[in-house]
Amino acid sequence: MKQIKKLFITVIIVLTSIVINGCDPFDDIYLTLALETEFSTLGAGSNIFISSGLCLSDFDDYNDNNENLEEIRYVTSAYFTISATQGLQGQNLTLTLYQADGSTQLFRYVIPTFVAANYLNNPLEIELTQQEIDNMNSYLTNPQEDKCFVATLEVSNVTASSTPYNLSSKLEFLTELKVKP
Repeated sequence: MKQIKKLFITVIIVLTSIVINGCDPFDDIYLTLALETEFSTLGAGSNIFISSGLCLSDFDDYNDNNENLEEIRYVTSAYFTISATQGLQGQNLTLTLYQADGSTQLFRYVIPTFVAANYLNNPLEIELTQQEIDNMNSYLTNPQEDKCFVATLEVSNVTASSTPYNLSSKLEFLTELKVKP
């Protein structure tokens, strides 16, 4: 009889714990939205400069949840090479992201040596300063407003095993969407 009471009390405690700490169907929902833009060029010069634009409304997850968004928050960024001429390299890979106006800088990331093949299937993680993260999050306030961006890629002193050379790559930054239940 004592064992039945202990078992009953244990079951009551476990069920109470589940009810108190269980999943609340009214909790906020979080989605990860990968915003990406591609850069593509065919060139023969010693410098590369490519510009590309994107907007939140270019992505289905944003459009599907736009009216129920409470917040959009920056998470991280990365650069990938999709394809490139063999031996394509240069100096000072500079990735810059601007607000839609093309002049208000959100972040700028520079690496001194660029070898395109190093980033094939191997993303370059873009480490932002706290100020740059704050810039991104500040720009993303008012989540119902469709925000647009201008991204640029620059490389100087470009060399490749053949001319003309080609570079196809992308810049991706992850955001977290907080959706009302």
